[in-house]
Formats: sequence, structure tokens, C-alpha cells
Amino acid sequence: MDTPESNEYLIQDISEFDSDSLEQLGTKSKFWYVNEDIEYLFKSVTSNTGERLGEDWAEKIACELAELLGLPHAHYELAIHKGVRGVVTKNFINKNFAQRSESLTAGNELLQEHVSQLGGENPNIQYVEHVFKVMKNNVKGKPIGFSSFHNIKTASEFFVGYLMFDVLISNQDRHNENWGMIITSKGVTHLAPSYDHGASLARNESDETRQIRLESRDQGQQVPNYVRKAKSQFQDSSTNKRLKLIEAFRRYALMEKVAALAWLDRLNQIEDTQIWIIIDKVPSLLMSNISKQFTFQLLICNRDNLLKMYNEFSEGV
Repeated sequence: MDTPESNEYLIQDISEFDSDSLEQLGTKSKFWYVNEDIEYLFKSVTSNTGERLGEDWAEKIACELAELLGLPHAHYELAIHKGVRGVVTKNFINKNFAQRSESLTAGNELLQEHVSQLGGENPNIQYVEHVFKVMKNNVKGKPIGFSSFHNIKTASEFFVGYLMFDVLISNQDRHNENWGMIITSKGVTHLAPSYDHGASLARNESDETRQIRLESRDQGQQVPNYVRKAKSQFQDSSTNKRLKLIEAFRRYALMEKVAALAWLDRLNQIEDTQIWIIIDKVPSLLMSNISKQFTFQLLICNRDNLLKMYNEFSEGV
């Protein structure tokens, strides 16, 4: 690739690497490869349904925001493979038997085990209460290799941060294969870092629609109203309708009030300029200026909506 302009994220050209094994999960075109004995996953913006432009910059921006928050996450770099855009990420599962061997159990398997004990419930449907119990009873440990914080130490206390993060970035794709548990060779269980944020930040909207929402005088069209409509992959147990992102976070946070407040404190320390710098470092050949302006407004609106919830969680703490 050409030398990037100052302060832009690098785009790694991995065209010299070929697929070692096809990734089975998901619909995207992606493959694993090994470089200097380290295993990486390349995820392209193409899939069996066509191009999904914006997934690369959405994944990168989300990654950098998670880093700023101290939220455990898979690290992503922008990449290109034989002319196809995408991202690369290092495998966060350690498979080195000389050190320690780890395995990943996806959320669907954990929920299957949980609901089988209840009888008659569908393991493919996520309820906040079920995931909370899985975190408390099965996962327990914090993500490996990431620091604990004051009042944020257990799997459940970290996971409420993941749900806050989903609200922040409008991530509507935390289904039961997009979170999981790592089991060490000694059988110790840990929450996996947060991963797969490419469907966030309204990356699939057209620039025409973004422009309308930024400039419209119709409140129903404006960004603050738009972000409140974002839905989670959690369902309401009484109506079986998908919960809004902010409601899924609220329900979990009411069961982890102290940790939720700690995460909101961390969010409150992030300044507007820090958010803009993360966005603006995406190369202009990947992300238009209108996309950057819209993404910035989306993040600011979501952050403000989250911080308004502080008093609700403070009650009784």
C-alpha cells in the first residue's frame, strides 16, 4: 500500500498469505493464516450476500474505542488481501501446547446447557436473565490478559461493560455466537474478550441517508432519534420481541449496578476530541467525510444517552 497520510491507520497488505483453513462461523469471506508462528484471521468486507462496505472501518473504530475504555477486546488492524478490503486480528485463543492450550465455548453452547436444566426453553433465544446466570455460574473469571478495575473483576462485571459498549457503538449483532467463554488447560473458565463489531456504527447506511439525518429539521429523522431505535439480540421474555440496545444494557445493569456505574465512570472520562481522533484516523479512501461526521454524532448521542442512566443505577448502591 501507499504510505498513509500522517496519523492515518495503516492498511496491512496480506496478499502474500493464503488460507490455511476456512472459517466456519458467519457468512463473511474469511480465513486463518500464520505469520511468524502467530495465527491471524482475515475478515473481508465481502460475503455470500455481496459487499458489506464499512465493516472494516467499523471494526477498527470499535477496537480503538474499546482500547480507550479499557474494555477487553480482540485487536483489529485494517487490511487488504489481493485487492479485497478487510481487517486482520490475532487469534485470542492460545493453542500452544508447550505453554497452555485454551478453547473457546460460544454463548449458544453455554445457553444450551443452561436452558436444558430449565426444560422447554429455546436455547437459540437470548434472555438477559439467562446470560446473567451463565456468567455467574459458568464463566466466572475475567478475560485473560486484561486488567481488572475497581468494582470490575468478574466475568459478569465485565460483560455488563460489553453491553454498555454495544449501546455506545450501536452494535446490534451480539448474538449467542458473538460472545463466549475461554477454558484453560487446567479447566479454569474466563470470559472471552469482546469481538466481532463489524456490524456496528450504522456502517450499512448510505452517505445520502447519513447526510439527511445530519441536516434534517425533522426530529424523527435526526441522529438522536435514530440511535434510540437500535435493537439488541436479546428478547423480552414476556413478549419475545427484541429489546432495544439500551434496554438490554439497563436490565443487565440493574443486576450489576456497582460494575455498571464503574463502566459509566470510565465512559464519562472520554472526551469528544478523543472520539473524533479515533474516527478521523481512518483513511479517507475507506471512509468518507460525511461517514465520519455521522459516526461521530452517533457515538456522542449514544454516550449521552448512557450517561443519563447513571442516577438510576445509583439508587440503593
